[in-house]
Amino acid sequence: MELTRRKVLRIGGLAVAAIATGCATAPKKVATGATGTAGAAGAPLVVASSAITNSLDPAAALSNVGATFTAQVYDPLVTFGTDGKPAPALATAWHMVDDRTMEFTLRQGVKFHRGGVFDAAAVKANIDRLLSGDPTFAFRAGQMGTLSGAEVVDASTVRITTKEPDPVLLNRLVRLSITDPAIFKEKPGTVASGTGPFRVTAYTPAKSIELDAFPESWRKSASVTTARIVAIPDPGTLTTALRTGEVDGAYGLPPAVAAQLAASFTVKPVTAGSCAVLSMIGDVEPKLRDKRVRLALNLAVNKEEFVKSGLSGYGKVPNGQLLQPGFVGHDPSLEAFPYDPDRAKALLKEAGAEGLTLNIATTALFKQQAEIAAGYLAKVGITSEVVIQDLSTFITTLLKKSETPLIYWQTDYFDLRDIAGVSRFGPQPEGVQKHVDDEEYISLFTKAQAEMDPAKREETIKAMARRLHDEAGVVFLAWPQTVYVHSARSDLKLNVDGNVLLSESRKAI
Repeated sequence: MELTRRKVLRIGGLAVAAIATGCATAPKKVATGATGTAGAAGAPLVVASSAITNSLDPAAALSNVGATFTAQVYDPLVTFGTDGKPAPALATAWHMVDDRTMEFTLRQGVKFHRGGVFDAAAVKANIDRLLSGDPTFAFRAGQMGTLSGAEVVDASTVRITTKEPDPVLLNRLVRLSITDPAIFKEKPGTVASGTGPFRVTAYTPAKSIELDAFPESWRKSASVTTARIVAIPDPGTLTTALRTGEVDGAYGLPPAVAAQLAASFTVKPVTAGSCAVLSMIGDVEPKLRDKRVRLALNLAVNKEEFVKSGLSGYGKVPNGQLLQPGFVGHDPSLEAFPYDPDRAKALLKEAGAEGLTLNIATTALFKQQAEIAAGYLAKVGITSEVVIQDLSTFITTLLKKSETPLIYWQTDYFDLRDIAGVSRFGPQPEGVQKHVDDEEYISLFTKAQAEMDPAKREETIKAMARRLHDEAGVVFLAWPQTVYVHSARSDLKLNVDGNVLLSESRKAI
């Protein structure tokens, strides 16, 4: 989905304890299975964010905050190519055996950092562990849909099965990083052994990860020989570290902070695969079940100004739908709702909803954006107080039951690059609130999850977008961008997910 798995928001950093910079303190050496010494080949390339992964085991990571680390140390069977479609990684080819079985041909000559050989048995071991029922892996197992098992055909061939036909199985497997089974009986959360271009040499939980280039990697680092990923929760401290050169690059900065740095640093805004939304919960305020009221809210907010003031320009105005261009099912024929406060007022009067009170729940991370939205609602006569919740409370608000009629959040779909990743907008179990309370839309959502014909599935997802647009079912405020900042003399290369690729980056000389 978007929040437990990731988030709601990509805010894994809110729970991390504050530290100075992570650069000035020598990291605690821990058993990692690596044999190199961090920094031995020269000063490391240092990349910082508000938080780093909570675990060196990619199957146990609780949010996508750890994706930057994972991309350096581990590899999946398939990855997303520059066109956003599944492309070879540890698997070089695949084909459907039947609608519940896919066979993969594995890349040969690949070694784990510990020296073991990557083969079909390693893939099966990873899938068996993920499906073991161990709650440690519940988040990642949930991303795998109806994955049911793996069968070794021979050393370089493996078959992966699902309980039901899954049109996005390849997308899901992008999130299954293959770990060396040799470390399973150790403590994978504090040790690491993958097949990526870097191996871990030291790890200080919640603070820093030291990396050395792995010379036997099948995708070797071009110029970076040592690197460090650090957590700096405070934006001011992170900005200072950039200015003093303690860190070479940073990501996850608030848009306003990134904008301030644009004059003296290279700022790279990239597609985030995310949408800033106001969910309208009819169970809390029944008047939101009236299409006229929902349409009024869509017309009340000036989306262009929202992007400029709420995101410092690092975003785009949606054309009335969740998915942006480049994602399966985006419908270019749809148009954004115009800013029309006069018509919004007229619709509210017609619906008998004048003087409506619609409070907005959000987290501290999105306080500014939610307050901007509330200000626009006030201009059409809606009283709206922003209710700031701590992360655990907000997760309950978002995923289970809200006490406020509106929820401001950012739903991500970059991990699967598909609408299937946005489970909040799909059917919900008994007792869980609906973010989209429309039977026709839910029927289309369910149909899309089982449709194996790509062309038919794309048309179904477009039909979902049209239906939600016609019903004004959600207020789509912006497509935010992820912002990377680095010195003009350094260069951070990014993959299609917007994660740094240290193996293709360059440190300032």
